[in-house]
Amino acid sequence: MSRKVLPAVFVLGIMAAACATPTPPSVTFGSGNRFIPQVADFLDDVGLDPSVAVDPQGTPYVSYFGFLPQLKEGEIAPTRPIGSPTLPAVLLASTKDGIWTRGAVAIQAAIPNVDVAFDPAIVPEVKSITPQNVNGTALAIDPSGGFHVAWAADTGLWYAESSGGSFTATHLQSMSPRLERAGPLGPPAVAVTPSGTPWVAFILSTARGQEVTVKTMAGGAWKTDVLDTIPRRSGSSQPYRVAATISASGQPVVLYSNGSSVHAAALGGGEEGGWAFSTVESGADGYGLSATTGKDGTTHVSYYAGDQVHAATSRDGITWRTVTVATVGKGVNEAGRSTGISADDAGAVYVTWYDPGSDGVRLASATADTFDPIEVKGTTGGILPAVAATPDGSAVYVAWYAETPQDLMLGTYGDVSGLGLAVPSPTPSAVPTTTPPTTQCTKASNGVVDIVAQGIAFDTNCIEAPASAPFTIAFDNKDTGVTHNVSVYPSATDLTHPIEQGQIITGPATADYKVPALKAGEYYFHCDVHPTQMYGTLRVSGGGGGSTGGGGGGGGTTTEVTAQGLAFDTGTITLTAGKESTITFSNDDAGTQHNIAIFPSSTELSTPLFRGDLVTGPDKVTYTIPPLKSGTYYFHCDVHPTMSGQVVVK
Repeated sequence: MSRKVLPAVFVLGIMAAACATPTPPSVTFGSGNRFIPQVADFLDDVGLDPSVAVDPQGTPYVSYFGFLPQLKEGEIAPTRPIGSPTLPAVLLASTKDGIWTRGAVAIQAAIPNVDVAFDPAIVPEVKSITPQNVNGTALAIDPSGGFHVAWAADTGLWYAESSGGSFTATHLQSMSPRLERAGPLGPPAVAVTPSGTPWVAFILSTARGQEVTVKTMAGGAWKTDVLDTIPRRSGSSQPYRVAATISASGQPVVLYSNGSSVHAAALGGGEEGGWAFSTVESGADGYGLSATTGKDGTTHVSYYAGDQVHAATSRDGITWRTVTVATVGKGVNEAGRSTGISADDAGAVYVTWYDPGSDGVRLASATADTFDPIEVKGTTGGILPAVAATPDGSAVYVAWYAETPQDLMLGTYGDVSGLGLAVPSPTPSAVPTTTPPTTQCTKASNGVVDIVAQGIAFDTNCIEAPASAPFTIAFDNKDTGVTHNVSVYPSATDLTHPIEQGQIITGPATADYKVPALKAGEYYFHCDVHPTQMYGTLRVSGGGGGSTGGGGGGGGTTTEVTAQGLAFDTGTITLTAGKESTITFSNDDAGTQHNIAIFPSSTELSTPLFRGDLVTGPDKVTYTIPPLKSGTYYFHCDVHPTMSGQVVVK
């Protein structure tokens, strides 16, 4: 299945440009307030447990988890762009003026000769996180623009901060033994005072019960307070989510639920300046809590209350008013539930939530006591939403995880008049020579192969046609008002000699593109309008050969690998088990260093099975690979680790 199957009306993901491109046309979206979804990150399994915040200039940032994809036998992981963090990792992404910056908060190890955006902390424990054992990220940005991120994982609760330099990480709460599945440690919340002091709240399941816990920095050390202990429930232990915000007086307010009512704890309102407790709403389960404080000092809270989403407000942190935001339907994906709440400086309040009944993300707004729904498109299949509004109210950002394609999404609600998207996007500095194969290529039938464009994506990233015979690409552009085409090239690094450059058509429309007879081998196709989002491999079968040849006489395998355009010419190296083999490595990148290093897996990079000498191109070297057992291994270039693939030993 294509990694781009989720409909996305508006994709602004632009990678680093390597060369100038012609002045492109632009795509505009009319005028008035509209909700525009974007694919914020899409390579591998990225976007789980997002948290979104805006800086003082109104620029959105999203924290989230990223994992390596679960590949089927024979599949190759997508090539990650130069400068991308290794996975798994705690990631951070931002967009400004239509340009995306994707980096990380924490990665497992430094990447030689690669600077990852946001200068992440090195946290070796990140190596063991999985989608099953993590339980949320939380992001806050202080008035000076500093980042504060917390995340719950198998090893416990972590906190990282950055004030414009590099991230530094602290292990706030250890879990021993490590968690195999999320549960005993609940999702964290982070709030930061005007002076930059962080408060981290979470619920921890202990022998005493489920402890509502806050940690803060005081006198250069972390201080811990247990605000409340909720009796343990029967069945599996899964603490509720907490929420945290800073009151008008600059003190933290923590919101939590005991399963039957929602409570608030406000520092400074109790005896001797301690914590003061109040009931937000009785009879509400309080699942998916979120909180924020408006410019006027009002505390706003959102949460589920049975089959409804409620919002509560308080001016003093003690007395509360509640209203119904929406009614939600029933569905099987209860784990996808979360709410988010944000307010702009004018007092407009925005609430987002996951509706199990429609299996999608929803959004509503209010300027008084009544919430009105906002029409959203492209959110079906999205879960775990979060929201942040700019102070001036010009934009509202909703982040969510698109579960099926495993992508991070960011929707923008605001006045889109004058907003344009330049196309085509600049060519990436490191373009893969082949795209990762789909489970099954779309094959030509009677000399015709079908390709559909919908949601700024092709319905396949692999097509197959017979060698030595012309064929037709029957192209169907289903994107209304959007221009697409299909062009075929010798490779992803040779885009100056198109084999067939299809006419650009505005959807909905169809076109037939005639491709001349080709020799057996692999070629590259993409949409000239959206080359960084819509591309794939054309496989022409009927002869030819791979780069691997058997070594006769009982010897091992001799294979050839070439590096060109910051990419290997193959994603798979095949070797003979139990025998010494050789790899003839050609580096065709003039003045650039490359090598081949082989590891047990992409997550075990500390014990290489083989590490070839660095070669400065153009040059050629022969590597002698020691005998390896049957299995699948990982290889990459140490200088450019996004140049990677698998070694199959059989």
